[in-house]
Amino acid sequence: MMKNIFTTKSFNSDFSISNDLQIFSKFNIFIILLLFPVLVFAQDLDHVILRQELLFRIPLSTKDYGLHGSIQKLQKMTSYSDTQIPKTYETLFFSGKGLLTKREFYREGEKDATVTSYYHYSNKKIDSITTNTHTEKEVFNYDNNNRLIKKITYGKYEETRDEIDEVENFYYNSQDYIIKSVKDLSNLITECKYNSNSQLIQIKSFYSDNPKDTDVTEYQFQTSDKPHTAITKENGKIQTTFLYKFDTKGNNIETTIISPDKTGKTIKNNITYDSSGNIISNVTLNNGSKTSVLIQEIEYQ
Repeated sequence: MMKNIFTTKSFNSDFSISNDLQIFSKFNIFIILLLFPVLVFAQDLDHVILRQELLFRIPLSTKDYGLHGSIQKLQKMTSYSDTQIPKTYETLFFSGKGLLTKREFYREGEKDATVTSYYHYSNKKIDSITTNTHTEKEVFNYDNNNRLIKKITYGKYEETRDEIDEVENFYYNSQDYIIKSVKDLSNLITECKYNSNSQLIQIKSFYSDNPKDTDVTEYQFQTSDKPHTAITKENGKIQTTFLYKFDTKGNNIETTIISPDKTGKTIKNNITYDSSGNIISNVTLNNGSKTSVLIQEIEYQ
């Protein structure tokens, strides 16, 4: 069995979907990203920043976050029915062009340990991401066609500037869609397949020293941009099936999660919008029992 390929790391509070969804698949980040509201990329970023790159980078714009209008600041508070899980607080700051410039995150009782991330751009493309803790830095490299070709992750970049944690290289097809990524240090390879509509229909990951040990997620679509079904497999054996429903605004309102033994549960999102169509609250239910509440406060430009 492969170790967990994608971790939730800094993504834990980025989405208005129950944490239950985050632990059911080794491809949980991309599943969540596919469900996140209005998954189209901001034209401010450049037309070559393609949808599937969210598999390899974090959201960077108001459109990535499914926000409408000219947003200056988004404050998010998530509480959980499980009292062992602390509340999380997150604030996102955006430029006049809708690009994420700063992110603050902390857990209840740990405000002094707030982690602040700074986002640096060049020619409308993300250049690097740094933090106030100086413990991680990401640098993005592009080719002559402005395609993302390399992501370098550093550790304590001020104390040991040459401490590289990982280098990830990206490869494209003739339509400028990522078909492969290779992580040099961990030897992890991720391959992507698309249908005739350029929709991502399969993600396959394996380590180069054990290519037969694979994790695969397959996506089935009914609309042009969101899957209605996702199936995860380990070494060809089905692990979990996700069935999705969306509201008229394109936001995920129901997910049925089915295990190999055919048992399952249903996650529902009761969403409230403001007059601009932005989410201001989301109550998440697991088989009818409330599991979390997201409250969002938005400051417009």
